[in-house]
Amino acid sequence: MQIFSSVPRIISGLGCIEALGDEVEKMGGTRALIVCDQGIEALGLVTPLADSLNRSGVIHAVFSGVQADPGLGLLNLSREITDNFEADLVIGLGGGSALDAAKLISIMLTNEGPADAYYGINNIPRPGLPMILIPTTAGTGSEVTNISVMEDPKVGLKKAMISDHLYAKVALLDPNLTLDLPPRLTATTGMDALVHAIESYVGVRASVFTDTLNLKAITMIAKNLRQAYANGQNTAARENMLNASCLAGMAFCNTQNGLDHAMALSIGSKYHLPHGLATAFILPWVMEFNCIANPDKFMNIAAAFGEDIEDMPDHEAALLSVKAVKDLLHDLNISYKLSDYGADAVHFEGIARAALSAGQLISNNPRQVTEQDVVNILKENL
Repeated sequence: MQIFSSVPRIISGLGCIEALGDEVEKMGGTRALIVCDQGIEALGLVTPLADSLNRSGVIHAVFSGVQADPGLGLLNLSREITDNFEADLVIGLGGGSALDAAKLISIMLTNEGPADAYYGINNIPRPGLPMILIPTTAGTGSEVTNISVMEDPKVGLKKAMISDHLYAKVALLDPNLTLDLPPRLTATTGMDALVHAIESYVGVRASVFTDTLNLKAITMIAKNLRQAYANGQNTAARENMLNASCLAGMAFCNTQNGLDHAMALSIGSKYHLPHGLATAFILPWVMEFNCIANPDKFMNIAAAFGEDIEDMPDHEAALLSVKAVKDLLHDLNISYKLSDYGADAVHFEGIARAALSAGQLISNNPRQVTEQDVVNILKENL
């Protein structure tokens, strides 16, 4: 049996942020809490939201205390606003950290907690406040997932909350909000979207529904990420990347990811690396490891990147997908050698154990994997 779930409503297109106030009205919202980080607020990206809400007579407040890779401590930071404002709707604005924070704040306004009891699958008792999620990066797909990832300070690792209560009511995709994203963040967030699509596509829980979304996302990213990186004002490339990230998000929250994300969680925590960067440089290693388990799909990935796979043995054709990703990383100035990120082989066994502890991710990987396999991958790419 296969089940596919997603958000009920997606609005996309240049300038569609102007529809925000109308959407809040349709949902019966009158007091909206905007959740973002200080960088987003400093860039003035809250202004078009506030303008649209004002036109619709929606009262709003802003909590801009989200930090990169947030932990549960953000709840304490948000108390001053959330306790007094009495919001009836939450609007998340930003990258994955801000959107995941908005999800957490939404459920904590209707559930008693403690919040760390909600880690894992389906552990959130009641729905949160209705949410509208608005991404400013083309990467995480968090606007359409039922996942919120938070740092657990007790163990020093990121953990996920997975629940249908974390789905937004509306995802709003306006490419105008991504135009000023710096090239480096364009590259790493775009690669994160590609990793989502590839891991979901080749994973054991893939379905005809997720395959369709993922292959389209891979094709769009292959054709547009370089252009968005080279010229951030390229609105067509930005729109295609934002839509591709959303498609991948719709897919992977129904399948989970795989070994790349499991390794990224452990490597990122160990060396304090941004999530998108870690998933990016790990990708060719894991693809090369996994090719033998699902060559047909890796051949399709190679073809989506424009590689010529005609008259080639299947395994050789499949490995062209790895070449294509390495070429893309080169053009984005992202090294896929682990030594460039301060890694030390003395940590590899611990990294491998932590990676294998991410059972939901490992169970979707197309090739069975052991701790020694992970150590070997790390050594080969040091």
